[in-house]
Amino acid sequence: MADTTNSVQVPDIQSFIKGLPWVIMIMVFAFLSWLFWGPFLSIFMDSESAQYASIGMSTIGAYVVSILALAGNWPFQKIESRWLKGILLILLAKVITALFWITLVCVFKVNIVVWAFPIISNAWLILAATSFVGGDAHMKHIPELRRMFLNLLIAVGGTIALLRTIVIFPSFWFAMLQPIIVTGGLAYYFRRVKQPTFSLLSWALLLGLMWVFVSVASWFGHFNIEHNAPQFWTWNLGAGSAEFGLFFALACGLNFAVFACTQCWPFCRIKQPWGTTVAFFSVLAWCFLITCALIPLFKMIVPGDASLWQAQLMAWHTVFWGFAWVYCFGVGQGQYVWAGQKTPGTWDDVD
Repeated sequence: MADTTNSVQVPDIQSFIKGLPWVIMIMVFAFLSWLFWGPFLSIFMDSESAQYASIGMSTIGAYVVSILALAGNWPFQKIESRWLKGILLILLAKVITALFWITLVCVFKVNIVVWAFPIISNAWLILAATSFVGGDAHMKHIPELRRMFLNLLIAVGGTIALLRTIVIFPSFWFAMLQPIIVTGGLAYYFRRVKQPTFSLLSWALLLGLMWVFVSVASWFGHFNIEHNAPQFWTWNLGAGSAEFGLFFALACGLNFAVFACTQCWPFCRIKQPWGTTVAFFSVLAWCFLITCALIPLFKMIVPGDASLWQAQLMAWHTVFWGFAWVYCFGVGQGQYVWAGQKTPGTWDDVD
C-alpha cells in the first residue's frame, strides 16, 4: 500500500482560519432563522406549535440535508458550481421540511407540541444506527439513490413503530455521537472491528456517556432524573432545566460542524485516543461558554420568563446550518490524516 502521509498531511492552523468564518456564520444564520421561522409558521398554525415546528425546521432540515448527502447530493449531483448546488440543496431541504411540519399540523392534526421531539429524536436515532454508526453495512453494493430511499423507508417505518411503543428514545446520545465520529474516535477505538459488533460497541459507549452526561447535569441541579417514568413515556430519563435545554441544543448544533469546518484543528495534532478525548471536553466547554453568553443576551432581547425558551429555539437552528455548510457546500471536506494515522478515513492499519 502506498504511503499516503507524504501527500495527505495533518491539518494546520490554516484549516482553522479557513473554517472559522463558517463557524461564525452558523450562529449568525441560526439567529436569522429564529427571527424568521416562528412568525412564518404562525401563518399556518398556532403560535406554540409554530415554535416547535421552528425547532423542527432545523433538526429535520439537517436530517434531510444528511440523507441527500448520503445520496451524492441528489438531485443536484450534476451541477458543477459548488455555490449553486449548495444553495439549491438548502432550499430543497427547507421546502421539504416546511411542508412536512405544515402537513402534520394542518392535514393530520398532529399536536406537535407533544410529538415534535419524539419524531425528531426517533428519526435521528434510526439514521444514526443505519448510516452514521452502521455505515450502511446492511445495504452494501446498492446504488446511492436507491439506498437513500430504502433507508428512508426504514426510517419512516421505524419512527412510527417507536412512537407507538416507547414513544421516544432519549436523544442525549446525539451530543456524544457527533464529536466522537467526526474526530475519528469510534473508528480508532473499535478499529478492525466489523459490523454488527462495531455498532454494538459504539452504542454501548454512547449510552454509557449519555448516562454520565445527565448524571453530571443532575449533580449540578440542572436535570431531574426520572426513576418512575410517567405513563405517556415508556422510557424517560427525565427533564432538564431551561439552562440545560439551551446547553443541550448548542451541544447538538456545535458538536459536529465546528470540527468538520476546521478539519478538527488543533485536536488533530494530538495523537489518539487523547485527541478525541480533548475534543469532546472542548465541545462541552465552548457550549457552556456560549450558553452563559446567550442567557443575558436573550434576557435583553426577550423580556419575561420566555427568554431562555427563545434562546433555546435559536440554539436549535445551529444544527441545520452546521450540517448545511459541510454537506451542501463541502466546507472542510477533503482528505487529511490525524496525528499518527496512516490512511485517511481509517485506523484499521494502525496497531
